[in-house]
Amino acid sequence: MRRTLVVLGAAALVMASTSMAFAQGPGGPGGPGGRQGGMMGGRMGMMGGGLGLLRIPEVQQELKMTQPQIAKLDGAQQALQESMRELMQGAGGFQQMSQEEREKLMAKGEELQDKAVAGILDQTQLKRYKELSLQRQGAMALMRPSVAKELGITEEQRQKMQQIQQDQMAQMRQMFQRGQGGGFQQMTPEERQQRMQQLREAQEKAQAAMLNVLNAQQKAKWAQMTGKPFKFPEMGFGAGRRGGNRPGGAGGPGGQPPL
Repeated sequence: MRRTLVVLGAAALVMASTSMAFAQGPGGPGGPGGRQGGMMGGRMGMMGGGLGLLRIPEVQQELKMTQPQIAKLDGAQQALQESMRELMQGAGGFQQMSQEEREKLMAKGEELQDKAVAGILDQTQLKRYKELSLQRQGAMALMRPSVAKELGITEEQRQKMQQIQQDQMAQMRQMFQRGQGGGFQQMTPEERQQRMQQLREAQEKAQAAMLNVLNAQQKAKWAQMTGKPFKFPEMGFGAGRRGGNRPGGAGGPGGQPPL
């Protein structure tokens, strides 16, 4: 179980979304309360949006955030974590949920994230934030119910994308299992760097495959939704664990080109 968590945690650094990992539930045991609520909040951030995105200095500059706005991040994060815990406690055991129940819970989590962000940004900033959030998630955002609805993604398309994600997750697990001792923590720095590069390449391949599922009209709409391309900073292994106003939560490679 611990090995699975290490694999998924490292993979989050190069994934624009961890929606498949989220849909499958945590890799380790945990009650319906505090721990799962924290994991849910973390995964929502790793999807590329939320308060974690607002902690990245380059994003703060792009959004022209003021110091009073930046100062609100820590308090908003604490309040969000508490709301996530309450949400998980009310939902019961995540692993026992049906896929439909998990998607509904995920949608509620997104609403909490959006509400937290909206409490900090003005309308102009919020519009650009939504574009940056989609860019950060990349094609993995297509699996989000709200995005799929706006693009008019069919059930057949959704199933194709889901299969691409499943194949990618299986490939990533195999990559880490081939390391010395079978775990990421046992690898040398050189081996870790090599694995992360392999993961980035696998992610890019999966992103391209998912975008190819869209038709021409959907691709045009997606380009409109993501807005002007933004270059995100590279984030190494272990980034996002610090508090304050440092980057945190938003995983993924340094920028996701819309198409």
